[in-house]
Order: sequence, then C-alpha cells, then structure tokens
Amino acid sequence: MIRHDLQSAKGALSFPTRSHASDREEQTMADRNVESDELGVPQIDETLEILLLQAIEEAQERMEAGSEVVPFTALLNGETVTEDTHTGTTEECFESARKTVEAATGARAYVLCYDGYIDTDAGRKDAIIAEGGTADGGKGVAVCLMYEEGDDVLTFDEEVVYLAEAPNFLAGDEEVPAIIEDEEVDE
Repeated sequence: MIRHDLQSAKGALSFPTRSHASDREEQTMADRNVESDELGVPQIDETLEILLLQAIEEAQERMEAGSEVVPFTALLNGETVTEDTHTGTTEECFESARKTVEAATGARAYVLCYDGYIDTDAGRKDAIIAEGGTADGGKGVAVCLMYEEGDDVLTFDEEVVYLAEAPNFLAGDEEVPAIIEDEEVDE
C-alpha cells in the first residue's frame, strides 16, 4: 500500500553517483522539481502499484547487501518482468530509460527506480525513488521509500510514500528532467 507522507515533499528528485548519504555531501546532484499532491494518493493502477513496490524492494535489498543502486527500469510485458540498467550522466540515464520503455513492444507497465533524495518540510531525506506508468496513456506517478544512514547502517522507513505525478514514458510523455549539473553514474 502506498501512502501519502503528510510532510510536503517539494523539490528535488535526484540520483547521485554513489548510494550513501555520507558521500552525497560532497557531490553535485542533478535535480528535477516536482510538487507533492497535498490532497492524497491518486488511484494507482494495481499492476503498476505492485511493480513500483517490487522495484523499491529490489533496490532496498541491493542497498542492504552493500551494493550500489544503479538506475534501472523494470518492464512488465505479459506476465514477465525484465530489468535494464542505465548508466552515464543523469540526462543520459533518463533518456536511456525513456528509449528502453518506448521501444518495449506490448509492455503493460514500467518503473524507473533509482537512489536519490527528496526535499521535505523536515529537510532533505535520502530515498529510493520509483517512477512509473502504464500503457493506458494516463499520467505516471513517483513514489519513494525514505531511509537514513548512521554508523554504516541503513534504516528504512516502513512505508512507501506517494510523491507526485511523473512523466509516463509508455504514454510518450516527452518531459525529461531539467538538469542543473550532473555526474556520471558508473555500473
């Protein structure tokens, strides 16, 4: 179940070149601004919701195992989910993800998942972010699972929260994040 965080999640949805908060202090992030829907979680297609939650769970497991979360797409085609990673600059990752999704014949839903941060009224929070959409042409959604790092231990929130509408690459949305500065994401 995806809930809406009562804190306003305004500002940056970004992914860094490293996966841990302590490393982020010294790095420039690429930002994409979204405004949170303060009214609540919209109706999310059940298939998309399951795919969003599975992608976040996969990223969380990677982080808990000490691995970096390289941005990846998960495509649902029939009953099969395929995964592709996307490396390069922030702009290249998003463009690669968009092209992968648009080229997927018969895909029912997709998710783009990455490690990043969100700015809330309570300050900047590290988060696993997942954006996705369905082939029905509706708007995409962005959700996240916030976490904290302390003494080399990651502590994840218990619930995934809704952030905002996002581009739907299956619907052909052309919007690609505005890039301020970016770093390369290595595999």
